[in-house]
Amino acid sequence: MSWNDIISNNLVGSGNVSKAAILGFDGSVWAKSDNFNVSVEEAVAAGKCFTQLDALLGTGLRLEGQKYLVLNADEDRIIGKQGASGFFIYKTSKAVIISIYEQGLQPEMCSKTTGALADYFKSIGY
Repeated sequence: MSWNDIISNNLVGSGNVSKAAILGFDGSVWAKSDNFNVSVEEAVAAGKCFTQLDALLGTGLRLEGQKYLVLNADEDRIIGKQGASGFFIYKTSKAVIISIYEQGLQPEMCSKTTGALADYFKSIGY
């Protein structure tokens, strides 16, 4: 199974996630959904965001040109919101998984779906 298949089947295909990406800590894009237009700068910031948790709470995070407020940030998960949309970023051993939910989707289900994939990645050393 490819990284893109994981995005399509396990995240967006779940119906709980609108857009998703898997990034290396350096911001390299391993895979992303076709509808996720994350810039290079945004990918680098998201890949490194777990090294600057306190700063995120004050400055927020940009994805697809939209600025999101960061509501919570710890060593495993970052939660952001902007209007009826929001994101969850989960850290694994070697990557970060970004999932965005848009209006009509339940934030809790987006988090649960993304967290389950992150737990699986951790269990296999990724």
